[in-house]
Amino acid sequence: MKAVSDFDLRLLMVFKTVVECGGLSASQSALDMSLSNISTHMANLEKRVGFKICHRGRSGFRLTSGGAELYASVEDLFQSIDHFRNKAFYTKNHVGKELSLGIIDGLISERQFSIQTAIQTLAVKERGVFIRMDIMPPNKLKSSLAEGDIDVAIGPTSIVSSSVVCQEIFRENIALFCSRSHELAEPESQEKKLIQSDTPFAFVSRGYLRESQQPSYIDNLRTAAIVHTMEAAAMLILSGKYIGYLPEHFARKWEDTNEMIRVLPNRTSHSVPFGVMHRRDQRLSRGAKLLIEHLRPGGSGGDASD
Repeated sequence: MKAVSDFDLRLLMVFKTVVECGGLSASQSALDMSLSNISTHMANLEKRVGFKICHRGRSGFRLTSGGAELYASVEDLFQSIDHFRNKAFYTKNHVGKELSLGIIDGLISERQFSIQTAIQTLAVKERGVFIRMDIMPPNKLKSSLAEGDIDVAIGPTSIVSSSVVCQEIFRENIALFCSRSHELAEPESQEKKLIQSDTPFAFVSRGYLRESQQPSYIDNLRTAAIVHTMEAAAMLILSGKYIGYLPEHFARKWEDTNEMIRVLPNRTSHSVPFGVMHRRDQRLSRGAKLLIEHLRPGGSGGDASD
């Protein structure tokens, strides 16, 4: 059997049914075919495959060794066809309704920005949308967007290239923090200690974000740890042995309980622009358009045209 035709599939389906019913006579009702017609189909299948597939007669129905192997292959074939049919049905009903989103970590506590509200609006306006959402560092956001692994990215605008369209959506306020057990915990003596200490203070850097690198205007620091998530930075800061940058919104819960203290806030605090981004050459889905429309400043979250 060099190529499988529709006729071959019909023969294989008859064969599969005969085997599962336990014989030619027993399969007549399931196939809605006469015994002679079933027998003809079985004979035609044997001609197509080139070997005897079963013994049938007064002694009963049983498969040959070749027939048993053929039946196992037929089961695999029809399972694959069912999988293809289900996949095609899913694609038919979900094409254009899948949204792949990449976002930097920690934004759930940012009050200027609410991805939760944007997703709520999207789910209402684009029923059946399927969302794939990943938390990524900025360098991964940039590469995933460039390679088409994600449709929309939300992160610092510093990752934007000429091939990316970016709309700034808010500015994240960043501050330098230590814990209440750190020797810089007393605001009145911070500047003096930073200048006079013989030993540099240990600094934790968020290695993937240049806005959180060691400040150049404070000489008495040494980068003693590099992390790739804000949670890891917070753990090290709360240990009492490190100082480091965190977004104000992320550190707020520890600052409110006096577990974290700002270090020289008038000199070290700054803001980082964040944006919603997509590739310039990308044809956006309706879901992506709705999300971007909702997130942009003054966005109404209204209908997005195709």
